[in-house]
Amino acid sequence: MHPFSTVTLGIFVAGYITARWDLVTRLYELVLFAAEYGVVLRAARGLVVLTVIFITIFVPVALLARGETRLHPREHGTGISAREQLRRRGSF
Repeated sequence: MHPFSTVTLGIFVAGYITARWDLVTRLYELVLFAAEYGVVLRAARGLVVLTVIFITIFVPVALLARGETRLHPREHGTGISAREQLRRRGSF
């Protein structure tokens, strides 16, 4: 292998190992910080609150949409096309 390529590969591997070790060290420090200050518990509470808010909005809207769909069903192929509607009004 060419000497330049060997040095380049060696520098890349050394940088990769250093970056990976630094990342692992940062993640370890982050886990310790999160455990010390109760971040996980607060995040879990926030997730529960957001889930409850989403459900209180989503369920009534879904029920309303289902009811409206039953009141006004639309079957494909039986409706009047936009082109036919324009033709009937004389706009086309």
